[in-house]
Amino acid sequence: MISRNKSHEYGVQALYAMLIFIKEDIAFDLPALLSGVTGHAYADIPLFLKETLINAVKHYGEIVSAITPYLVNWKFERLNLVTQAILIYSYAVYFYTEDTNKSKAVIINVAIKLAKLYSPDEDYKFINAVLDGVLK
Repeated sequence: MISRNKSHEYGVQALYAMLIFIKEDIAFDLPALLSGVTGHAYADIPLFLKETLINAVKHYGEIVSAITPYLVNWKFERLNLVTQAILIYSYAVYFYTEDTNKSKAVIINVAIKLAKLYSPDEDYKFINAVLDGVLK
């Protein structure tokens, strides 16, 4: 059983890998990628995580377009891939999942924890500010 906290970590790791594939214009198999990241069979991965990542891929352009106006003096493409992954993942969880326990404060708190775990320096402050604007 994968915990919700571990699901969030795996989600950002999988999105990071997907962003590399997208950047290099390489096709990828989401179930295989997710199984590789988690070390679990795709059937054993929580529905929440699968739902989040499928929607992140499906709505990638829409998500980037929604986030971009909140990037003061930045272009989305210039952000490091970890920051991109955290922003996309957080947006997808908030807007595209059926999770009944989600709230703006909880999503931002999770994103900050993930940023402190994976991002360089103090990127968590930037992520906090962007998500505070984009999550309504």
